Amino acid sequence: MKKFKNEFIGLSSGFLWAVNGIVFSLLMGSELIKNYNVEIIFFLPLVFAGFNDLFAGLLVLGYNGFLGKLKMILPALKTKTGKWVCFAGLIGGPVGQCSYIMGISLAGPAYAIPISALCPMFGTILSFIFLKEKINLKTIVCIIGCIIGTFVLSYTKPTGNYPYFYLGILFSLLAGFSWGLEATIVSFATKEELEEEIILNIREIISGISILFLVLPCLNLFGSFITTIRSIAIIRYLLFAGFFASLSYLLYYKGMNLNGVPKGMALNSTFSLWSVVLSVIFLSTPLTVTLLIGVAIVTISVIGLSFSE
Repeated sequence: MKKFKNEFIGLSSGFLWAVNGIVFSLLMGSELIKNYNVEIIFFLPLVFAGFNDLFAGLLVLGYNGFLGKLKMILPALKTKTGKWVCFAGLIGGPVGQCSYIMGISLAGPAYAIPISALCPMFGTILSFIFLKEKINLKTIVCIIGCIIGTFVLSYTKPTGNYPYFYLGILFSLLAGFSWGLEATIVSFATKEELEEEIILNIREIISGISILFLVLPCLNLFGSFITTIRSIAIIRYLLFAGFFASLSYLLYYKGMNLNGVPKGMALNSTFSLWSVVLSVIFLSTPLTVTLLIGVAIVTISVIGLSFSE
């Protein structure tokens, strides 16, 4: 029973991450985006990505406060690992998270989320190149499977209003690459004893602040920040998204701690499948043969990568 509980925690992290993506899709498809200038609608996912990470960071901050760990955050920032986590957060946040939300917006969650799940593949390749980690035959087969699954997923454009579908696929690939690079950077960092909740807190806060107060002003999109905070309905959506993101991350780290890193990553990677199920239920996404085959190949290959060592 205890083993099932541990595995359920890992599966829940993947499910909640898929829910996070569905919330963003519902928001982007709602009438609420009419509050924004037409000229910036295309870049609106960047705004929402910033709020998502900031709210997730604040919720984790509250969780750490409940556990009495707030006093550990500032000292952690002075360590080498803490500084590397900040740098990794700039890769995984402004680049990774923004690309992820752009992918969902342009290609739909059923297609974008499974492709963004390729981050273990990119992490494996980058670790081989820069950290000189070995790659065995099983790993090579899984990487080829990831590539084939991605091709199958993106080969046929879905029905509906997706004029920038293939651009969305590219953004999803960039998200997966960024998260793989982020993981590689953290792996490269000096291994001081920092608790996972503290690392997560630093990562999410750095990501949210950098997107909202560095990326948006540079792209002349800060006016959309003001529009967002004036709408209680939009903030409600973003709080829900941030809640699911923070809970997903916390369960992901907990799942790796309880099940081991490979199994924890594999259980979390099921968000590929959850995204399709939820998209069919809540977004009426057509369940095509290519979608099913592509997601199945990607999910199996990513899970295989998690157990390749």
